[in-house]
Amino acid sequence: PPGMTNVEINQEGICIPIEFQFNQSIEQAFYYFYTVTTINGDEVEPDDWVGAFNGDICVGSRNWDTSLCGGSVCDLAVMGDDGYPETEGYMQLGEIPTFKIYDVSEGIYYDAIPSENFAWANFGMSMIDTLQGGILGCTDNSACNYNEAGTVDDGSCEYELSCGTFGPDEITGCDCIGIPEEFQFGTSTQSAYYYFSTDFI
Repeated sequence: PPGMTNVEINQEGICIPIEFQFNQSIEQAFYYFYTVTTINGDEVEPDDWVGAFNGDICVGSRNWDTSLCGGSVCDLAVMGDDGYPETEGYMQLGEIPTFKIYDVSEGIYYDAIPSENFAWANFGMSMIDTLQGGILGCTDNSACNYNEAGTVDDGSCEYELSCGTFGPDEITGCDCIGIPEEFQFGTSTQSAYYYFSTDFI
């Protein structure tokens, strides 16, 4: 489309966003999304694109024009590693792809979170309610790492889990760290201290 930036034209004359270039594979899985929304919660425009990634490698993309899809529900073919050099680093059985949306009108790539995650399997078909694009981050303003610019909560919020006076050196303050759930505990007025000279894993 006129004014479209960050794109390359393939051999078929189709403009594809630069970050959404990928190679075809004989191993594929298909992810169907009933609704795909942008940063404002609006459904994507027919010129916009959706891409799938394994890490930072694009493993599939398509123009998200629902008028060309059966029942207005589009599928995204996600390529697997079929053993050829062109697909090295592509999806393997059990891996979970991530997604991005390219907003053509803004010329911007957005990370996107599906309402459900499904592991990749060759010839697999996954039906997903929504794919929401935006700026990922912690959207809880009571968290230590609240991201004011964040529009999609990515589950990274961290909270003040321990505040007060700790240890024999009477260190006072608050720790703002993501303590594993199994290691969380309440405070007590009675405590004992165990010192280890060496730790082994």
